[in-house]
This record gives sequence, structure tokens and C-alpha cells, in this order.
Amino acid sequence: MSTISVTPAELKQQAQVYIQSKEQIEQAIQRVNSMNSTIAEEWKGQAFQAYLEQYNQLYQNVQKFEDLLENINQQLNKYADTVEERDAQDAQSFGF
Repeated sequence: MSTISVTPAELKQQAQVYIQSKEQIEQAIQRVNSMNSTIAEEWKGQAFQAYLEQYNQLYQNVQKFEDLLENINQQLNKYADTVEERDAQDAQSFGF
């Protein structure tokens, strides 16, 4: 049997790293999208269109990664809640 040595509070704190990372990625995407709009005003032609097509394809992978980070955050928080609830239930079983 394994021993769990992490507290629910620690799990929730660690879960925050995932959501913060997702937010940082979203901010970076916003900056890149803004830059793409600026570039689009001056860079015309097939090369730019090819760049945008590639960017949009890769962006889909970034969105999947953002979804993964959010999912991990939710799973860690849910597990932390489960551990907390279980500990409270176990504590009640020792009452007189």
C-alpha cells in the first residue's frame, strides 16, 4: 500500500500552476494574433497566406494543450476535494 504525503492544499496550489500556465499561453497567443494582424497590413501574397495556414494548423495543437492544462487543473482540484472529504469522514469515525 502506498502512502499519500501531499495535502489537499498542496494539490490545489499545484493545480494553480496548470491554470496559470494556460493563461500565459493565452496571453502569448493574443500577442501573436495581434502581431499577425499588424503584419497582414503590410505583407501580402502567397507566402503570408502559407504562413497563416501553417499558423492556424499549429494553433489547433496549442488549443488542445490549453485544454489539457485546464483538464489537469480540474482533476487535481477534484482529487484534492476527494481527499479532504475522505479525511473528514475518517475523522468522524474516531468520535466517542
